[in-house]
Order: sequence, then structure tokens, then C-alpha cells
Amino acid sequence: MYDASKLKTVADCRTVLERARARHLDDVYEAVFRRLCELACNEHDDPNDPLVRDFYETLAAYEQLLTEKNGKNTPATRTRQKIRNKGVYQSLVEWTRGKIETNGFTLLIDSGLPEYTGEYLVARYADRFPPGVVQLARDRLESHDVRPPNQEVRRQTAPCRLPDR
Repeated sequence: MYDASKLKTVADCRTVLERARARHLDDVYEAVFRRLCELACNEHDDPNDPLVRDFYETLAAYEQLLTEKNGKNTPATRTRQKIRNKGVYQSLVEWTRGKIETNGFTLLIDSGLPEYTGEYLVARYADRFPPGVVQLARDRLESHDVRPPNQEVRRQTAPCRLPDR
């Protein structure tokens, strides 16, 4: 098994991801993808709020999938703008209450990464959100055959699917 913990930068992770994808090394890709998300969120880590850290891991996952899909570095500009304007908590509430699924939710679900969706975070940190919002998050996840987490469950280790190019 590849030891992704030795990777120290997002750039190093991206290099290994490209090589793993080219060689169809799914286990290496998965481990390095998760490491990239851990490293990318470090600049936003709030030691007093694990929800903030987990959100920025989610954002890193989404942006990495966008980058791979588009073949060039693709920041989630509108997502970042909303976070800047509303904050993590209120953005999660609004996305969960939305009548339609966000592009990020769809891309993460289709990539086999439901644990990186905002709805998954709402379900994981259920005690921090209104009960109606938590139920909406759980319902949306279940509609995609995703079992919502119990509170404070850490990231799953289910394999993610390599994006097509």
C-alpha cells in the first residue's frame, strides 16, 4: 500500500494523482486524493471547530474533481464567494435547503465520494444544525443510496472512482 502521508504539499499530491490515474492504480489514487484534501484544508483549519476543517476538505475534494474534469486548475469560485459572504455554517444550511442539488453534490456523488458532500457534513454534525435541515440532508443522501452518518463519524474509507478523461 502506498504511504500518502509522506506527501507534504498539494502540488506533490497532484503529481502522484496524475501518475496513479495514468497507471490505473486505484488504491494509490484514493489514498493520495484523501491526502490532498487533508493538506489543502490546513490553511483553513480552525482548531476550535472541526466542522470548518471538514468543510474545507470537502471543498478541496470538489475542486480537485473539477480540475481533473476540466483538465486545468479549477477553483470553485462561486462556492468560495458564498463562504466568504455567508460563512461555512449558513452556506451548508442554504445548500441543504435548496430545491435542487448543487453541482458539487452531484459531482461528488457521481465520483463515489458522498462523505465529501455538504449534506454529509450536516448529517455528521447534526447537533449543530436545525432538525429540519438535518432531515433534508439525510433524505438527499438516502435518495442516492448513501447511508447518512451517525454524528461525528469520521470519513469513510470506501473507494472513490477515478474520473474519466
